[in-house]
Amino acid sequence: MAIEKIYNAIKRLPPAEREKLRHLLDNEDSNNENTKAFERAAGSWTDFDADGFIEEIYHRRNSAGRTGSEW
Repeated sequence: MAIEKIYNAIKRLPPAEREKLRHLLDNEDSNNENTKAFERAAGSWTDFDADGFIEEIYHRRNSAGRTGSEW
């Protein structure tokens, strides 16, 4: 069977190569999930006014009511 051939080929790999293969396979699933989550979130803030948000930040930074950090 093909699976047995693959398994035997993996068994013949040096330990360092098996470890690299394991990491590649582990990260493949993780990256796939991360990519899907990113794609779901991309564009979800279409009604967000970035320029207005930046203006608000600068307005608050320059306001007299802003308190500084006490170290």
